[in-house]
Order: sequence, then C-alpha cells, then structure tokens
Amino acid sequence: MSYRKHHVKNKIKQIKPKKRFYKKPRFWIFSLFLIIFFGAAYFILFYSEFQIANISVAGNEKIKTQEIQNIANYNINKNISRSIFLIDEKKLEKNILSQFLAIEKVSAKKQFPKTMILNITERTPLGIFCSKNCSLFDENGVAFETVDKEIDGFSVLRGDKINKNIAQAFNKIKKNFQENFQINVKETILLNSLRLDVKTSEGWEAYFDLSSDINLQITKLNALLKGDLSQETRKNIQYIDLRFKDRAYYK
Repeated sequence: MSYRKHHVKNKIKQIKPKKRFYKKPRFWIFSLFLIIFFGAAYFILFYSEFQIANISVAGNEKIKTQEIQNIANYNINKNISRSIFLIDEKKLEKNILSQFLAIEKVSAKKQFPKTMILNITERTPLGIFCSKNCSLFDENGVAFETVDKEIDGFSVLRGDKINKNIAQAFNKIKKNFQENFQINVKETILLNSLRLDVKTSEGWEAYFDLSSDINLQITKLNALLKGDLSQETRKNIQYIDLRFKDRAYYK
C-alpha cells in the first residue's frame, strides 16, 4: 500500500507544471544586483561631474605649466575615461618625473569632484658639470639641463661622470671655501673616481681624495688656512694636498 502511495506522489510531481525562472525570487534579486552594479560602475566611470576637467600645477618656475599639463592629460587619457576614480597618483607622478629631468619631486593629489593638483619641486642647480657637453647638476649628482656656456655664479666641475657622492663632496668643499674664507671655487677637476682637484679664485689649488673622509680633509684644510697660511701667505703657494692621512702638504 505504501509503495502505491509513493509511486502516485512521484507521478503527481511530474505532472505539476514547473515554475518559470523569471518568476523565481532569486532571478529578480540577481537582476537587481546587476542593475545596481552596472549603474554604479557607469556613474563612477562616466558621470560628467567626476571627469577630470582641471589640472592645477604649482611650484614650477622654469618648466612651463602647459608642458606639465600636457603630459598629465596624455596619461589620464590612456584610461577608459577621465574619471577621477581611475587615476593612479603614484603612476602619474612617475610618468611626469620620467619626462622632466629638471623635476626632482612631484606630488599628485585628487581634489573632488574633478580637479587634479600637481605640486612640483624643481631641482636646485649646484654647479655645471662638463664632460662632452655641459649641464647643470644638483646635489644628487643628476645632470638635468644642458647649457651652452659657463654661467656666472656657478662653479664648473669637469670629469667623465658624476654621481651623488661626487656632487656632495663638491658642495661641501665649495661651501666651506665661500662661507669660512670668502674664497670662490673657479673650477673643479675630477681626474678619476678618487681624486678631486679644486682651483680657487686666489690662484692656488687643493687636492682631495674622494675615497677618504671629506670632512676630515676639510678640517685639515681649515686648520692650515686659519694657522700657517694667512691670506698674504697664500699668494705664494701653488697647492695644498690633503689626500694623506693625518697630514696636509703645501707648496
């Protein structure tokens, strides 16, 4: 008896019409989710009030604002839209730096709803580096702007290459001469990666070893200039050699 009852129930289930998929609650919940998702995506990507319309540039002096804006626009336009939500600030900063050697640092910041702010820090020239050509260079040893001739007020460093270590040594020596003794550095010769020869405005030279402590060599130089070598005495010397440990020689 029970078998017949079970058999009849199965038959009834097979005869009962199936519910259409679009009448199921799950279908409408999923459809609503898709509508909300694509609507939000469209709103974020293409709504006019979130499209970058203004690129504000501050801090630049030598580099033209329009040139920086052109590079920024070029990179923003590579996205599927100009939506402020799609902009990768770090990537934008990196692309701008790669195009302008004269920029030391750039900070990109979004200002909602549709403005991008670029704060620019340009490199400060430390001197002129001359190898095959002459260029301004900064304290990090980056040669960033070609110049046709020597410029008044900038010391010249000549050599095959420049790096941060050389630039910082050059800067320390130059500042020490100017601030402590009012002596200008006319020219600096990088003979190799180890030796730096400094020609002073008084006509004599100072020899430094880049592989040794520059601060110690400057201390030895100062001791001589404040002691044995007065301004009058220095008129008759050719050079001061500071490359030897604990000693300094002059001729």
